[in-house]
Amino acid sequence: MPLKVITIDFWNTLFDSSNGTGRNNARQIALLNAIDKHGITVMGDEFSKAVQASWATFNDIWKEEQRTPSPREMLIFIWDFLKLPKDNESIEEVLIAFEQSILTSPPKIIEGVKNALEVLSQKYKLAIVSDTGFSPGSAMRTLMKKNEIFDYFSAFSFSNETGVSKPSPKAFFKVLDELQCLPQEALHIGDIERTDIAGAKDIGMKAILYTGDSTAFLNQGNPETSRADASVNSWKQILTEIEQMN
Repeated sequence: MPLKVITIDFWNTLFDSSNGTGRNNARQIALLNAIDKHGITVMGDEFSKAVQASWATFNDIWKEEQRTPSPREMLIFIWDFLKLPKDNESIEEVLIAFEQSILTSPPKIIEGVKNALEVLSQKYKLAIVSDTGFSPGSAMRTLMKKNEIFDYFSAFSFSNETGVSKPSPKAFFKVLDELQCLPQEALHIGDIERTDIAGAKDIGMKAILYTGDSTAFLNQGNPETSRADASVNSWKQILTEIEQMN
C-alpha cells in the first residue's frame, strides 16, 4: 500500500538533547527555592540522588507498564524522597518550572528537519508519536511553534496525554485513527529500537531508525541489528529512503 501518514518521534529525532544541564539546573533552583520556604536544607548530593532515583523509577515504569509517569508524578516522587512537608502551593510552583524548563533551556532542532518536514508535508499527513518525561506535550508543542514546525503536523500522541507510551499500539493508533489511516499505510521515524521501531513494526507499519543525533543517550541500548526498514543518520537520507519506499 502507498504511504499516507508519517509519524515522527520528538526527542533525538526532531530535537536533540542539548541544554539538558540548563534544564536540570532550572528544576533544581525551583525546588530548592521551595524548600527554603520551609527552612529546610537539602545538600546538592541529596537532590542529585533524588533525581537519579526518580529517573530509575521512571524507566522501570516506562519499560514494564508502557506508560510514562507525568511531570507531577515525578515531582511528587522527588518531594517524598527528600521527605519534604506537603505544600500544594509550592508543589504547583515547582511543577510549572519543571514543565517550562524545556522552553527556558531548549534543545536544538536537528539539522535538516525543517526542510524535510516541508517536503514531506506536501505528500503525506504528518503526526507526532512521542514519549514524555519532565516536559509535557503542551510544552513540546510550544517549542515546535517557536521553531516554526508545528503547523506541519495534523495529529499528536504524547504519552502524558494518552496515558500510554511506545511500544504500546495505542500510542500509534491514537494518531492513525484520527487520520483514518491503516498501519500498512503509515511509517514511523524514531531513534529507539525498543519503543519506536518495535512499536511500529509490531502493528504493521514501516519504520526508519534515525541515528544522526550525537547527543542521544536513551538509544544506547539499541541492538546491532534493527527491525527497521532503513537506518539513516541524516534527514536528507530519510527523504531518499521514503521516496524509494513509496
